[in-house]
Amino acid sequence: MKVLHIDSSVRGDWSVSKDLTKHFVQQLLGKFPQAWIDYLDLAAEVPPHPSPIFIRANYTPAEDRTREMEEALMISNSLVNRMRSAEIIVIGIPMHNFSIPSILKAYIDNIVRINETFAMTENGSQGLLTGKKVFIISTRGADFNNEQMQPMDQIKPYIKVVFGFMGMEDITYIDASPVQFADLQARAAAIQNAKEKITATIGSLTSIKR
Repeated sequence: MKVLHIDSSVRGDWSVSKDLTKHFVQQLLGKFPQAWIDYLDLAAEVPPHPSPIFIRANYTPAEDRTREMEEALMISNSLVNRMRSAEIIVIGIPMHNFSIPSILKAYIDNIVRINETFAMTENGSQGLLTGKKVFIISTRGADFNNEQMQPMDQIKPYIKVVFGFMGMEDITYIDASPVQFADLQARAAAIQNAKEKITATIGSLTSIKR
């Protein structure tokens, strides 16, 4: 089975979300050593923002596209194919200004594609990327485990809508906060709690596709 492992932090080796996704994948391989990992670091391979030619190409039938249009869609096509072929998706998301990093938004804008990851039917939109398990491992600098801060968290609502729109509704969230604006003890406790949730999550997986 194929696992698509995506990191969206720009902090490099200082990133807590990258450390946690790495821990998740290591735990997953420990239980399912036959899994194949496709790794994408969005900080190292930043997807281009959609351009006017990208938009025109996206809504032009494949047989009518010019060479310029085809070139504009090349990176997007590759990203879509990698997502389509994965059975498990693991995404590390550090909170940026209450939402996702801009490089992850650019990635999503490259994969939300009509007739590729969703279709429009007489009954409305239909997601085409079904049957996948998605694991979102997100970090927040401040403590969002309270009634005052939770309404400001835009990561979960957005991910639920946009991934659900593409047909991916089996989403598990593992959060860690606070990891920056806190004392060392609170930070360590948040990270340890997330790692324990990862262990429990991996332990609950009972089957794997081949």
